[in-house]
Amino acid sequence: MRNLIVAAVVLGVGGYFGAKFYVQYKTAKDLDAMLAQVRPFVDIEYDDVVATMDGELRVEDVTVRMPQFADSFTVGSVGLQTPGFLFLLGFDRRALDVPERLGIVLRGIRVGTDADFLRAVEDLHAAQVKPAVDLTEADKCASSAGFTPGALRRLGYHQVVADLRMSYRRDGSKLVMSIGTNIENMYDVDVEFALDGVQDPTAMARGAKPLFAGGRMDYVDRSLNDRIMKYCAEKQVTAEDVIAVQLRDAHDLARQAGMELDALIIQPYTDFLLGKQRFSLIAQPPKPVDLTRLSLYKPSDVPNLLNLTAEAG
Repeated sequence: MRNLIVAAVVLGVGGYFGAKFYVQYKTAKDLDAMLAQVRPFVDIEYDDVVATMDGELRVEDVTVRMPQFADSFTVGSVGLQTPGFLFLLGFDRRALDVPERLGIVLRGIRVGTDADFLRAVEDLHAAQVKPAVDLTEADKCASSAGFTPGALRRLGYHQVVADLRMSYRRDGSKLVMSIGTNIENMYDVDVEFALDGVQDPTAMARGAKPLFAGGRMDYVDRSLNDRIMKYCAEKQVTAEDVIAVQLRDAHDLARQAGMELDALIIQPYTDFLLGKQRFSLIAQPPKPVDLTRLSLYKPSDVPNLLNLTAEAG
């Protein structure tokens, strides 16, 4: 009996590692074929493909180069998070059913702020903003109008190290979407929102019109606000002027979304700008809202429609 148990364990372990090797080999083969097709436009190299027991399929140590630029950027790993290892085993054979949950995680994105390909981004940004002659010193040091790779360097960021993640999951009749960004020594942002009337993201591509059922955004400052304040002070810009510009930008962003922010939102955001580390924006509408119809409401009524509140801490 003992020998049978040992044999079963050996077979089980061997079967797992055999299946793991198959998934990794098949993925690497397909990935190599895809990368060969895009190589005239972008050259992507990687070190290894790893499949884990909990269903993550990960490509490790990725380097990305564009032929028109000398500099590259790297990604520690790109992971596809699936419902489990059995899902990975049947991934290339099963009918294309949308799983209950799925996620993509990019860990350890590293790019120098002086990389040559970012110059194109900076040139594009310069073409989109008003001429510098019309900008005040507060605009130049604190506004999103000046938030460029060059501005990051002036704030002391010579390399950006970031993690990005996107996922969805089904929660009863709702689809919950999550997006997160963590930038080392800069900020963390986590956004999660629920949609009613859809069961998977592909439904929206097929013309479905989901309803917004609620969500929240959490922003944690890791040093960016403090660096902005210090840099602006070096330019003889007062803290009051810096905060005025940042509040103006917040109002402009809200108006572009069709709403007018009230004191219940602006006061916590002001407290955050004055030194609080975290700012949270929470929407809890009493019933699902069709966001495509927000333009039918007065901008000042939209926060109440969404039951929008804010916290700083």
